[in-house]
Amino acid sequence: MEIEKVIGGNMRRIREQRGLSQTDLGAAVGQHIGRSWSRQAVSAAEQGRRSFTAADLMGLSMTLDVSVPELFFLTDWRSEGRVQLGEGAEIDADAYRERILHDLDVSNSAQLMIKADVQELGAALLKMREQHTKAGQALAGLEVGLVYAAKVAKLMTDADAAGLVSRIEQLEADGQ
Repeated sequence: MEIEKVIGGNMRRIREQRGLSQTDLGAAVGQHIGRSWSRQAVSAAEQGRRSFTAADLMGLSMTLDVSVPELFFLTDWRSEGRVQLGEGAEIDADAYRERILHDLDVSNSAQLMIKADVQELGAALLKMREQHTKAGQALAGLEVGLVYAAKVAKLMTDADAAGLVSRIEQLEADGQ
């Protein structure tokens, strides 16, 4: 994986956990580095299509309230084999992790890995909750539609055409 994609993926994950839009993040980074990022610049960065300056990394660190090493952390550290540092230059994922976590003690390293896993799990849980809420709303709307259709079907068997039109108008007026 390219190092820019590692940073961008962490940036997106943390931004979403903080409830920031891409526009909000770009403006907030600008307060720390003297120039705002457009929504498009934030999007490109999150997709790994943008290089980061030292000022960018510090601005992101301050804006997202994380350490700079957290921006470099491999969230999927179990499956990443190599990290591309540049054209033709790469490093083994274990060596990369050791460099990122170099100054942290073993306890802090473990806490950082657990934090990344918990954050990823929390984001997945929030997405599931959002999807569940949307599904519940859709089912409630479908239920109302079915009740209305059943009433119309009953009217069709009980009344003539003029009576049916009158009854539908009455139902609509009553909000049923």
